[in-house]
Amino acid sequence: MAAMPRAKNCAAASRRVGGGDSMAVSTCRVLVAVHIASALLPALPARAEAGPLEILLRAFAERWDEMAMQELPGIGWNGISYPADSEQDNAYTYVLRGELRLRGFATVEVPVGVGAAQTTRKVDEGDASFEIRFSNSNDPALRGPHLILMSKPYPSADYAVILRRQMMHGQIVLLADDCTRDALGRPAEQEHAAYYRIDLPDAPTAVFVRAGRMDGGTSGPGETTFAFSLFTPGTDLTNSGCILRQGTP
Repeated sequence: MAAMPRAKNCAAASRRVGGGDSMAVSTCRVLVAVHIASALLPALPARAEAGPLEILLRAFAERWDEMAMQELPGIGWNGISYPADSEQDNAYTYVLRGELRLRGFATVEVPVGVGAAQTTRKVDEGDASFEIRFSNSNDPALRGPHLILMSKPYPSADYAVILRRQMMHGQIVLLADDCTRDALGRPAEQEHAAYYRIDLPDAPTAVFVRAGRMDGGTSGPGETTFAFSLFTPGTDLTNSGCILRQGTP
């Protein structure tokens, strides 16, 4: 137990403010009481802090612009890329790229190079790269960030587990899984895609995500991908030939 302040410290505080000031003594006694209580009570566990992906998705849901996004902590930013051309209405997409570490992964070896010269290097399997796509459309509903594409090395089947590890203050809801096609209706059984909704407390909108994985075969370790959107999947679920798990996204 920590040493407790003695009563004479309160009297000394009183003298410093001028001859037995009752308010100073009372304040000091309150501080002593708080100190004693904190010494007697067991330490409480600290509230889990939001990870970098949760912080990023909240800013995404709040439609932060590209300059504000780059102030987010725990993320390595690689700058903005602009397209060489744009549409006639000047509503083009530009991209902000970055890297972050997903929670819950260990160190793994990934191949570097190809053929006989191929070597390996150690990385954290949770080291993910991403790009945020922005639009400067004249339509306010479309302007700002509208898509985050993220990937991490090695295919992982437990999408929901990965997402829950990142969302200390959010809920993960499975919308559909066992998808056999991509969002455009093309065969994609090897992707093993699933759709989720992420509900963040007090966020202005939910975030929707399509998760998938690909085996790299002989060309690399493969990857797990996440495509985050602010728009309800809607017909994407039907086009993807998924098994629906929720009636309403």
